[in-house]
Amino acid sequence: MIATLEAPVATPPALESAIDSALARIAPLWPLGHFVAVNPFAGLSQLPFAKACEVLQGATGAAPLQSPAQYLAALHDGTIHPDDLRAVADAEWSFERLVSSLENAEDDCEFGVISTVADMLDQQRPHAHWSGFVVEEISKWCGVAFDENQTTWKSPWRTLGLFAAWREAAAYDRNPEVFGLTGFRKFVAGLPDSPDACIGYCMTMLAPKQIDTADFLHRQLFTISGWAGYVKYLVREDELRGAKNPALRELLAIRLAYDAALFHAFARDGIIRADWRHQSTPARKPEMIEALSRWQSAYEAGFQRELAGNLTAQPSTQLETRPVAQAVFCIDVRSEIVRRHLEAALPGLQTIGFAGFFGFPVAHKPAGAPYSVARCPVLLVPPVDSSEPGDGTARRKLLRKGAWKAFQNSAASCFSFVEAAGLGFSAVLGRFGRQQGGCCHAPAPRLLDTPVETRAAMAEGALRNMSLTKNFARLVLICGHGSHSANNPYASALDCGACGGHAGDVNARLAAAALNDIKVRKVLAAKDIVIPDDTVFIAGLHDTLCDDLALFDLTEVPTTHTAEVSALQKALTQAGAATRTERAASLGIDAQETNEIETAVRARGHDISQVRPEWGLANNAALVAAPRSRSSALKLDGRVFLHDYDAAADPDLNVLTLILCAPVVVASWINLQYYASRIDPERYGAGDKALHHVVGGIGVMEGNGGDLKTGLPLQSIHDGKRFVHEPRRLTVFIDATREALETALTRAEGTRQLFDHGWIHLVALEGGDAYRHTLDGWKKI
Repeated sequence: MIATLEAPVATPPALESAIDSALARIAPLWPLGHFVAVNPFAGLSQLPFAKACEVLQGATGAAPLQSPAQYLAALHDGTIHPDDLRAVADAEWSFERLVSSLENAEDDCEFGVISTVADMLDQQRPHAHWSGFVVEEISKWCGVAFDENQTTWKSPWRTLGLFAAWREAAAYDRNPEVFGLTGFRKFVAGLPDSPDACIGYCMTMLAPKQIDTADFLHRQLFTISGWAGYVKYLVREDELRGAKNPALRELLAIRLAYDAALFHAFARDGIIRADWRHQSTPARKPEMIEALSRWQSAYEAGFQRELAGNLTAQPSTQLETRPVAQAVFCIDVRSEIVRRHLEAALPGLQTIGFAGFFGFPVAHKPAGAPYSVARCPVLLVPPVDSSEPGDGTARRKLLRKGAWKAFQNSAASCFSFVEAAGLGFSAVLGRFGRQQGGCCHAPAPRLLDTPVETRAAMAEGALRNMSLTKNFARLVLICGHGSHSANNPYASALDCGACGGHAGDVNARLAAAALNDIKVRKVLAAKDIVIPDDTVFIAGLHDTLCDDLALFDLTEVPTTHTAEVSALQKALTQAGAATRTERAASLGIDAQETNEIETAVRARGHDISQVRPEWGLANNAALVAAPRSRSSALKLDGRVFLHDYDAAADPDLNVLTLILCAPVVVASWINLQYYASRIDPERYGAGDKALHHVVGGIGVMEGNGGDLKTGLPLQSIHDGKRFVHEPRRLTVFIDATREALETALTRAEGTRQLFDHGWIHLVALEGGDAYRHTLDGWKKI
């Protein structure tokens, strides 16, 4: 018999606060079509890093830190210098205590986890598998509700809402009862109608008295962290556009309903009732977490010290003579290598780093596409629209391609896709490869209904924020980036994060077109940005898989610039070849000849069995915002985001504030995504690509079922023998005075929180000195 509980009229304030806290801890998970890296700890950034590790230990069973054995090995092999460990010691935590605490510790960071009812049943009944069953059931319903390929918008899942549709369908679902959950359908039928009332109903039944309610609810959601993350993404997208979406609360209600149903069915068992009532928050061992957090800081200090020394040894100057040419690249770490080789190939060329949407945040509709997609950082809602010309033929091709893609992503066909397609699939893949080198002739995108004042405002923002307001070259390249690979659900993760998980060609072409517009230039001149009449902007695209660098719209370039274009093309070709050669070893290519390396690299993009087409942003560790002179002489191995910044041209600190609020935050998301996937692949990674099962065009499962996987696939950080990504939190080096940074940080409170709480690090570059930001003030490195 089902207990009859009166649903509360309104959620009690304490429970409401706990719900809000638990929901806030869930990080969004972007769908595969425009996957972007995200900080999986974003909802805990208001806590110091060590304190957040304690919370995560209770919700997940582990703190996101390396094991004691790994830190000790780093000390023994010199990765951690003893002086760096001494630097994080103090009166309470001496060097000797830090070492002995790890030498006498368990060889992992797993200290226990809050139990769900399903967890407790599994502990008491070997081979019960209730935890896995609950995840499978919720995943089944979420797959139906959110399927982007097969579910129509007329489905009751779209019209009723997640909770109401689940309640209606689950009341007829025999599967739980077949598995052994007696009375499930009757229990569901007796649940309150609203998700908030259901949460209150279930919490009254479960009532874990000795566990913090927010932690308990967080644990509930973490058991389905993939679907919770995807729903959080939907909620976030709606909130950015002023709409309210209750889906994450509804998902919490569904998860609690399964635990409540299990408790009700097995509550007659005195053992589970007693164990449940006496459950308390697992011992968090804050001392051990504090010790490990200090070791992690010491692990990062050596890299910071070396890079700080290299940067401060270089001059902080702006180029005074007119450059031979200029090339603006995304700050993406992969750009560092090609910029270095391009500068060597064309002496006198100046490269510039800026976010790869180039200040043109657009909702872009490709030719024949049914809807627009955002091509800008996910922190923004695109304020303007763009499209490209297309006819019926283009639309038919797109629809055929869409149908083909839906077949690939279909839950019913994903495992049989390659077998069904057969050898013909390779020919299709070949047709979709990017054109190699030279000039691309794709139709030019155009801004829709955008007055000259708006275009000029975007152009002004781009130029000021990349510190390019004078000394323009005759030829200026704006070069976006993208990638291509075959049979790769995570392909968009290799594209430009600043363009929302798409290639940056559209943004580059729109920016170049606006900056060439005479009307736009007149507006800019009135704002003290005078672009010479002989300056021409062109757009390009860097294919990061094969390091081809192609140019767009060359037929629009006046003949007066033929020589400059020719010299740039030659240099781009040389830079691409040199970049491929530098990257070859990391890709496992042992060829020596340039043509052999080129062939091997290109083959990766069309190989349907290739699980590591390129390394993406693996091993990223720092962001440098400074004049290029600080880094141009350094070989940074594709580990550093490079953003140009000229403090002398920023007296009001607006550019510095924007860098802190946008590029730094985006880079921290990327860095912490890689950090989490590397430090705990089981909980925060996406598993093995070879076992991936694409679900509804949204995400992947590992194998035939389970939760959606979060984070990055193992192959993105591991070469089959060893990890290629070192788990270091991002260090931000900014060429600015400590006083300027303190002022800018008061305007960027969210970013200051990341620094103050130890999620990322901040270093000020002042001439030949470097100072690390700490809660106790700035300390010279």
